[in-house]
Amino acid sequence: MRTDTTVRDVMHREFLGVSESDSLPEAAALLVDEETNCLVVVRGGEPVGRLESRDALDALLSATGVGDESKAAASPEDRTVGDVMGPPLPAVSPDDSLAAVEERLVAEGADRVVAVDDGEAVGVVTDGDALAAGAPRTGAGAEGFGDESAAADPRSDGTVLSTAAAADSDAERGAEATMDPEAAERTAAATRDEPAGTDGGADSPAGAPSGASTQGVCENCGALVPDLVTANGQAVCPNCREI
Repeated sequence: MRTDTTVRDVMHREFLGVSESDSLPEAAALLVDEETNCLVVVRGGEPVGRLESRDALDALLSATGVGDESKAAASPEDRTVGDVMGPPLPAVSPDDSLAAVEERLVAEGADRVVAVDDGEAVGVVTDGDALAAGAPRTGAGAEGFGDESAAADPRSDGTVLSTAAAADSDAERGAEATMDPEAAERTAAATRDEPAGTDGGADSPAGAPSGASTQGVCENCGALVPDLVTANGQAVCPNCREI
């Protein structure tokens, strides 16, 4: 993500604006037609206010006497944008960063800002524009993004292993500790044919060196152990030998 993105890079140069003297019903129709909730009110290019859809609707309902006919005011056609407009949108410079824009949006509780250059409105940036452009929410929020070492697995020797590498290493260790049935059977057969160790008086095949042991599958319980011994003519694990 670029960290030097500015308002000028993402602002809408063509924005919806009205003047204070425009008819309120016409401005309300523009809000509906353009499916927006806010218009920039300008005076000779200078932003002097905003017309939000809620304010326009309230004013029109009030003018038509909806809900209380006794409070019916002048005809809606007589109302202008200047009668109901709110304060100007927060203003920013086209050269401001998107991070600064986001701070203004949060601080002002607004959903858009107006870019002003030499006293004239030149564009609008919404909160959606800032989000889509990837403005960082905090200085530390973007650190470590896409960096494998941010989720690394520290080793006892001080080295760091990325998450992906650690997963590969665990998979290799799991594969080494797992044997398919055919391989296990071959190991057991080799164990029976080769001299096996003895411990504590257990029997061993003829000619087997005393104290020798080998890895294999216990012929009694089927466990894969590193120290098979021979007892009663079978290659068994130490636990089965003691039974």
